[in-house]
Amino acid sequence: MAYTGTKARILDAALDLFSVQGFEGVSVKQIAAAVGIKDSSLYKHFASKREIFDTLLEQMNERYAETAALYQLPQGQIVQMAKEYGRGDLVWLKKGCEAIFLFFLKDPQASRFRRMLMIEQYKNSEASATFQSWFVDSALHFQTALFGEMSKQGYFRPANPETMALQFYAPFFLLLCQYDGKPEKEGEAVRRLMAHVEQFAAVYQMESGENR
Repeated sequence: MAYTGTKARILDAALDLFSVQGFEGVSVKQIAAAVGIKDSSLYKHFASKREIFDTLLEQMNERYAETAALYQLPQGQIVQMAKEYGRGDLVWLKKGCEAIFLFFLKDPQASRFRRMLMIEQYKNSEASATFQSWFVDSALHFQTALFGEMSKQGYFRPANPETMALQFYAPFFLLLCQYDGKPEKEGEAVRRLMAHVEQFAAVYQMESGENR
């Protein structure tokens, strides 16, 4: 849900502060001061700092879905998704990787939210669980299922899908950290990411003449 007016300003100011000091390190008073309102006025829009955090999380889920739709990433069951990625000779896989990479690297909301979770994961169990879910568990689970199905359908050579997911995702996340806060090097980051995808494909992709 998109917010406007004071509510939107509160969310933006809170995310700015959270991304530098972490969730626990920011008070409602600081958020209100950053917006230019009194504490009592802030509580007219949000019942607590936790509600602000939950609203930011909800917005992030919506933004991610919008990004996937914008870049026309394959949706649906994993069997059909693997077929879409495989038939496209990895064009879809590269397109999807670039879209998600740039979303978390440069989207004003997503990049700050990621930084907030990285800061707060050692202080706040919920932030830690969210970071682990978004940037580790969910990514590896999806890629394990995808690569396993692509091997099953004959687009990739038979291999341990969990190991494939680790090999694929580790450089993705490393590049995300390496180029964080370096907008002038976005092109270089994307080129290196695409080179990684091509190298991964060179190892696992079945050639057109091989049996499927």
